[in-house]
Amino acid sequence: MPIRMLYDGWPLAYAPLSPAAWHLRTLLAAAPEGVEPLLALPTDPQNAPLPDGPKAVYWHSHARGDWEQRILPQLAAEHAADAIHTCGLGASLLGKTPSVASPAEPEVPGGRSLLQAAMGRGGLARAHILWPQDLPAPRLPGVLQRLSPAVHPSFTPTRPRQAPAGLPDEYVLVLGLVDEAALSALLDSWSWASASIGEYYPLLLAPTDARHAAWLQSQLEAQHASDTLQVAPLLDPSEQAALLQCSTAVVCAAPPLAWGDPYRQALACGKAIVALQNASSEALLGSAGYLLQPGDSRAFGAAIITVVVDEKVREELEDSAIKRSAGWTQAVFAGQLAEHYRKLGA
Repeated sequence: MPIRMLYDGWPLAYAPLSPAAWHLRTLLAAAPEGVEPLLALPTDPQNAPLPDGPKAVYWHSHARGDWEQRILPQLAAEHAADAIHTCGLGASLLGKTPSVASPAEPEVPGGRSLLQAAMGRGGLARAHILWPQDLPAPRLPGVLQRLSPAVHPSFTPTRPRQAPAGLPDEYVLVLGLVDEAALSALLDSWSWASASIGEYYPLLLAPTDARHAAWLQSQLEAQHASDTLQVAPLLDPSEQAALLQCSTAVVCAAPPLAWGDPYRQALACGKAIVALQNASSEALLGSAGYLLQPGDSRAFGAAIITVVVDEKVREELEDSAIKRSAGWTQAVFAGQLAEHYRKLGA
């Protein structure tokens, strides 16, 4: 008898380009054997088609905490789900249905009150937490289960025949830029690099949704940033891989997340990556990343110049990226996921 899994579709509905939404698509694309997927949605996805396969069930809501703590458990009960799988950093504290969490959010997720965030954290203590085997263990409660890394199958090294509309011919793509401190640090670094390469290789900031795009644009205007910094057009999810594949190099502006992360997407696309050095980025990238110590904006700017103008360095990083991500197969991930689900339902 198949295991009935209720997947939390909140990120797919409200942030379709976020890491959580991408990992949810990865889970659904894996289609683990013996699993009947149900997709719980608070509303129809914004400018994004529903994934093929799972049956969608709706309960309209705009309240993230209520959705997590009350609505998902109720939907699970109504549809006789064996478990709830979320890509958030919270789970139901009082619900009776077991929870599985694949964290693909920052450490401080938005959209919840302090009480709801505390309840979600408490719910994680009862949950099974899935974590990539190549990253350091997280400081999270709950039962930790290691899985093979995974990335959505649309992210490959193959460059599309035609780039998405509105993109420059060449550009350095910035991913994961979500706060003012990171943006300020990036602007400082770019001030050292823009005079050398900015005219031909502008810095393109990738948004995750319309609100994020508006925030990025307002920040650039407030900082009087040069026209060598641009906000990328807000693309359909089907074009997101092409945004990476058509870039010259990639800058990752935030620490890696466990799942659905831009670092993994860039590696799978065989891109040279510039990022800050920390335990997670070292573990994830290894020799496939140009890693810099935090706080040295001049060195970071110089690194961006290097991966753009030094073809040998860029190609070495690209080759390392392809080799590092070669083992992230959908078949291995799907098999491990199915095995975990079976143990959960035993």
